[in-house]
Amino acid sequence: MQMEDKGRMAEEQAAAAGVTPGGDEKRFRLLADHAPVMIWRADTSKACDFFNKPWLDFTGRALERELGFGWAEGVHPEDFDRCLAVYTEAFDARREFSMDYRLRRHDGAWRWLLDSGRPYEANGAFAGYFGSCIDITEMKSALEEHRQSLEERERLLAELHHRVKNNAQATTSFLGLQASRASDPTVAAALRGAATRIMLATLVQDRMFRITGDAAVELGDELEVTARTALEVAGRPGIDLETRIEDRLALPVAQATPLALIVNELVVNAARHAFPDGRNGCIRLTLRRAAPGLGEVVVADDGIGLPDLVGRNTPQGCLGIHLVPRLARQARATLRLENDAGTRATLRFAAA
Repeated sequence: MQMEDKGRMAEEQAAAAGVTPGGDEKRFRLLADHAPVMIWRADTSKACDFFNKPWLDFTGRALERELGFGWAEGVHPEDFDRCLAVYTEAFDARREFSMDYRLRRHDGAWRWLLDSGRPYEANGAFAGYFGSCIDITEMKSALEEHRQSLEERERLLAELHHRVKNNAQATTSFLGLQASRASDPTVAAALRGAATRIMLATLVQDRMFRITGDAAVELGDELEVTARTALEVAGRPGIDLETRIEDRLALPVAQATPLALIVNELVVNAARHAFPDGRNGCIRLTLRRAAPGLGEVVVADDGIGLPDLVGRNTPQGCLGIHLVPRLARQARATLRLENDAGTRATLRFAAA
């Protein structure tokens, strides 16, 4: 009885506002009933005075039961308070709104609707709201499945990262132990170099793993940390590191990672080979934008310069220099190595 009174009240208010089932109203209802979405209309009191046929077909209820605030009887109890709060606040502020909530279908199933409402005027005065609803249940289910899949993927990646990190630490420890037992100084140096290289690469990978989602890597910050860590691990006193981050460049993890590994190799290589007999020196790291869409990293030292190319990938040579071109290809970068009052390595790569 209460719902019927509200329905009659809504019809009386609509008639008072000039919204009667006349010619314009009949045309509106005809169009609304054939629309491919569920349509509702509310008067100035917030009470609904119209629902189209797709809405009534969805709920399986007569128009009289939906009018006024009868429609709210079909809203899921867990969504009811939020739904009415959004509706009321938007209505009082005369602004558009969009919300999702569950509405009971004629067969008793709860379906997710996306409900959008907009205020309208008649004769220059606020007359109420028009709204439309679409069923988004399948989309919500697909999004939830996708979210769960991403969570499972992140969990598996975290587990894989944890295992790889532990294995790398175990390998580093094993190589260090073997180096301490090696009788040949050249073999011992090669083993210690391999242990250092694995440890530094693991540190880079660990930092990159902490980048969430599709977030980009601030390259300047990453390369500066990488270079300082590499020089510290190299354990070579008397060598200074100068950094010049002239431009801020953000790169995806897949591109930033090999660039950081290259800086690792170049700094460690310079610390080990560019300053023989304990001489002092300086390593300079520069990051800048060489041109629109083009980034540039320069690692330079004032050491003795590059030796001949022959033998760099031998135990007596510089294995890091041999690895750098391969890493540059992974970063889609060009590499130039030159003697310029020391050694100078220049990397250029695409950067938005």
